[in-house]
Amino acid sequence: MAVQVAARPVSLSGCFQSWSEKQVANSIRTDMENGTVKVRRRTTGIFRQADVSVTLKGDQYQDFVNWWNVNCQQGALPTKVITPYGAEEVWRIVEPPSIEWIQGKPNPAFRASMKLERLPEFP
Repeated sequence: MAVQVAARPVSLSGCFQSWSEKQVANSIRTDMENGTVKVRRRTTGIFRQADVSVTLKGDQYQDFVNWWNVNCQQGALPTKVITPYGAEEVWRIVEPPSIEWIQGKPNPAFRASMKLERLPEFP
């Protein structure tokens, strides 16, 4: 089964500069009406989760924001990323990216940090 994937702008190509990965038991989290969270296993498999960040030039900010808001539909669509070991894989952005501006004029730059997950169903 093919998964619809959000296009990544050419200006955002390449690997994230920091990548911290772990394997997590595959589960479904359901918010209950009383405010508690019920967690149950979806499969016996695992999925991979990564905390990643990248520093980009200020003029790439709009490309990054459009990629998240339009292409990824704010996390609804997964996207292809290049892992530190050189593989291009499909990952989903789990929560909105955190943006930190780290330099001012004349050479503005920002660091984007986010959490990704790669489910076993992704090609």
